[in-house]
Amino acid sequence: MRLNHRLGGALSTHWGLAWPLILANSAIPLLGLADAAIAGHLKHAYYLAAVTVGAELFAVFFGAFSFLRMGTTGLVAQAVGQNATTTTLKILANALVLAGSLGLVVTVSGTLAVDQVIKWIKPNPDILLPLTAYLEIRMLSAPAALMSFALTGWFIGRGLTRIALYLALGVNLLNIVLNYVFAIGLGMNSNGIALGTVIAEYLGLGYGAFWLSRVTGLTQFLKNLRPERIVLIRLLGINGPLFVRTLALQVVFVGLSVHAARLGVTEAAAVGLFLVLLATAAYALDGFAFASEIEAGQALGSGQSERFKNSLWAGAILTLGTTLLMLLAVATGGSYLIQALTAHNEVQLVATGLLPWFYGILLALCLSYWLDGVFIGLTRSLEMCLTMCLATLIGWIGVLYWNDANSLDDLFFAFFCFGVLRTLFLGSRLPAAWRIVMTREAHRRAKSEPA
Repeated sequence: MRLNHRLGGALSTHWGLAWPLILANSAIPLLGLADAAIAGHLKHAYYLAAVTVGAELFAVFFGAFSFLRMGTTGLVAQAVGQNATTTTLKILANALVLAGSLGLVVTVSGTLAVDQVIKWIKPNPDILLPLTAYLEIRMLSAPAALMSFALTGWFIGRGLTRIALYLALGVNLLNIVLNYVFAIGLGMNSNGIALGTVIAEYLGLGYGAFWLSRVTGLTQFLKNLRPERIVLIRLLGINGPLFVRTLALQVVFVGLSVHAARLGVTEAAAVGLFLVLLATAAYALDGFAFASEIEAGQALGSGQSERFKNSLWAGAILTLGTTLLMLLAVATGGSYLIQALTAHNEVQLVATGLLPWFYGILLALCLSYWLDGVFIGLTRSLEMCLTMCLATLIGWIGVLYWNDANSLDDLFFAFFCFGVLRTLFLGSRLPAAWRIVMTREAHRRAKSEPA
């Protein structure tokens, strides 16, 4: 009875942290769905292909720097567990300095590299011009996007998940409106979608700064707004492996889009819609992963192994239950959703045929999202890096080499193998994570005992 009571409390706590993040994360693929719907109803299918392929390519340019959120969340959560409020502000200040500097570098180097990226992709000629323009415009938002990662990570690490919800909903709803106005209202097509996103990123950063001033007071934050070598070294030590890990992950997702683009416009557009659906599911499940980051980090910081154990059960149960509900929803209405996203019959046909792959791949990946949250909270970034690289090398690159890539089924078989290995490899490190928290608890108890 006592165990059931504790687990029930952990489930309630986990859900209380997760539901604002589920809504916040759902706003991100909502933007993808809206962009796909806007581009899917433009005059030519190559606008849809340009937007979906271009958005996935930005997983390399921007998504590779999502470690700025993950590393910040883990460190801040642990500091909260230790009741070190000033430390959380120092972490944020240094994370923002790092993110802004990297954002400027990405904008300059990425703009110069667009032509080389296009040559590497070798897209269908119809996609070439709109895709190039989309990439060049979107690159301008790098500083705002990367600094927003760090800011969001701080709010999540503090457990201020409702503020993360306000940020995501505000920014993404504004983004959808701007994209519609520029793409359809002003007739800018895929260029309008890119421009609307850039403007929304900068307005979103300002909105985040507003909430930061509400939480901390502007004066208190500015006192800590200076680079500190020790904090920067710690951030780099955690974020370095996370950067490599994210690059390995994006090799898979970008590789899927690139191979599909080489097969043809219809295949590229269909895979783009598939990835939008998968992102929708993944972002919802990430709400539980983020809650696991908070709980694992704060449990480690305070040395509470019982809290950590109960949070593990809560995260796994909620993740699996939600996954099954989403699979039921897609099985019931997936084909109707695809029809709503694009008016092109040939794209609808191919995308609907990919739905069986969606079921298997989501089941293979769902627990990996939860495990990512646990290890981010513990700041065990090296283990995350090594397991992701192995899954990519064996499950994606290895299977593609063995099975070729002459059809969409070949691509999705490799994607499925990657998902299975990603979950198994990281899950095998869970006992070591448990021992880390137990060791911290033993140290805490030893310090509290009288000499």
